[in-house]
Amino acid sequence: MTGRAVLSVISGWILISPLRAEEPWAGAAGKPAMTAEETRTFMIQLLDSVSKHHLKRDPKSEQRGMVYEYFDVQRAGQFDQWVQGEALDTMHDGAWLAVAMTNAARATGDPRYRQFLTEWQLPFYTKMLNHSDTLFSTKQVDVAENGVRFGKEHALQAPEKGFVPYWWDDGASVSLERRRSQDPRVKPPFACTDRLAGKENPQARLDGYSHGSSNHLAQNLAVMVQQSWLLLRKDPQSAAMVAELARAARHLHECRLRHHGLIPGVAAAAALCNNDAELMKRVPGLNPKQPPHNHFTRFLAAVGTTQRQATPAFADDTQYVYYTALAKYGVQLPVEVRLKVIYDAYTEPMLFRYWWDNSELPAGINRFDLTVLGGSGGRFDFYRSDRPVPLGSRFGPQNLVCCGWAAQMLRQEPTLWDDAVKRLFPDSPRVPFLDPANPAVLDGRPEPDAVRVLDELGVRLDLCSERNALIAAGEFAGNEFRLQIGMPGDQAPFAEITIERDDERISARNHRGNRLLISGKVVPSGGDERTRFEFALPYTVTKGQETWGNGYEFGMLRVNKTGSEPKTIVLASPGALVRKSLEKELAQGLRNWEAIFRARGYIPTSLFAGPSWDRFSDSGGYAHLISAASQYLLLLADERDWESTLEPKKMPEK
Repeated sequence: MTGRAVLSVISGWILISPLRAEEPWAGAAGKPAMTAEETRTFMIQLLDSVSKHHLKRDPKSEQRGMVYEYFDVQRAGQFDQWVQGEALDTMHDGAWLAVAMTNAARATGDPRYRQFLTEWQLPFYTKMLNHSDTLFSTKQVDVAENGVRFGKEHALQAPEKGFVPYWWDDGASVSLERRRSQDPRVKPPFACTDRLAGKENPQARLDGYSHGSSNHLAQNLAVMVQQSWLLLRKDPQSAAMVAELARAARHLHECRLRHHGLIPGVAAAAALCNNDAELMKRVPGLNPKQPPHNHFTRFLAAVGTTQRQATPAFADDTQYVYYTALAKYGVQLPVEVRLKVIYDAYTEPMLFRYWWDNSELPAGINRFDLTVLGGSGGRFDFYRSDRPVPLGSRFGPQNLVCCGWAAQMLRQEPTLWDDAVKRLFPDSPRVPFLDPANPAVLDGRPEPDAVRVLDELGVRLDLCSERNALIAAGEFAGNEFRLQIGMPGDQAPFAEITIERDDERISARNHRGNRLLISGKVVPSGGDERTRFEFALPYTVTKGQETWGNGYEFGMLRVNKTGSEPKTIVLASPGALVRKSLEKELAQGLRNWEAIFRARGYIPTSLFAGPSWDRFSDSGGYAHLISAASQYLLLLADERDWESTLEPKKMPEK
């Protein structure tokens, strides 16, 4: 590995990233953050690639305007250039791309995005949502004997409006699953209507439609309908489409009521687009008294348990919270919604950073969504230094969108994060995380930002934290000092640290008596004067550490001198560090994905998953990057997405 400096002009920060020449993002090394003009150019290049390779243009096809999820770059122009998983994401990705078109149209004023949306995508999606009762039927059901027959939540309840199937095609694409079979008459792995049933189909073409859909897809569709309606609602020339979108939102909501029940984001879109105040009252909000929680908190708080925890494959949940709140509250987004967006954007990528333990994780990079990566007990099953996993274009780029919103929120209200810590944890001392650019120096003295948490009976203790370890410094009288630090709760795991003056030694064991990794320095004084010490105690999530505890944003630890009553502290980064980190993630993340696009010639669904996946151009990746770039443009202009969406400026014609 070689070190190269990656410099950005935004917020005056510098990122040092160890890069390998063969890594496709290596081209971003040393480049400053994108200018607004560079960003607009990148966005247009992304749109042009999707339009050229993923869009179905056939005027005679019922699927005219559909954007395929996968374009096989090695099969361009062949019968199998478009590939669909029969329970995967073609319809999902197209919906997110439509959302990206609304974001780009507002952020740039360029009419090309609005034209792509209204000419191709919206006619296709509103056709399904408003006419699924006549388009799709269950009179013919085709599925392999050991295939999946959908249950109530997923199965088409024909005839019904508001249903969008996982896939719908006329033979222009091939099945990801079926083309692996050598049987030319292989049956569908998931229930569908297959117009080629009983015929030889050696090319595994998809001709028919799935009988499955999902709540997940419904929420993506709701965001698409809502944001498109907001973009077009004041344009007299779009009145017919605005009415179609309002009907689509209502039909989607009614469909999900039949299949599942009220879904906040789906109900919010239906209420907004149809001016239904009573329905909007039924859309729940967040609890302002509850700290945010997500994959990050669940994973790190699970110390001492056996329950499996996953890392996120998408940033959908954060986007659902944001767009639902946009519909329900308008520009006056409640503080708990803003905090949730900031917290998720800042913390969710950290899980992959913990796993990526042998170098610095490049901004905007995360795992391939079809890769399983998780752990239990607050640690991973394995780490990057053990074996790598494939990377992908879903969570990383999608979280960049959330970083844009979060950075805009902290630009508008710089004290929001710090005020939230005071409000949510009024009685607990706040221990800060250090800026990674200024790591702790274990010299026996407290770090400049450390906070005093104990000052009693000849003992002083100051705490701060790095991302992977708790940093403690203090003084004590006598030959030995014992300290306990652990997770909240009487029966929770903990570490007992022993500092010995004469031997100048620091050691630690956990609640089970197992030795813990710890490093530090003891500085004894002559006579009866106090002995100074400083140590770094790696958290359980760190590879090789035993069970004792994890420190994380808004997470709590109990601290006490052995034998005395514990004190509870809360860990939280300074708000200024959060904002700087979010801006860095967004700006450098866009640069990294621009470099990948240049190196590969497309946005791949995966990196290093193997040729069968890496050669797929992925429309979802394009969608999230266009939306992220849109948020970046607003950030550069010191504007805010929620205001741009609900109180848009008149954009200049281009």
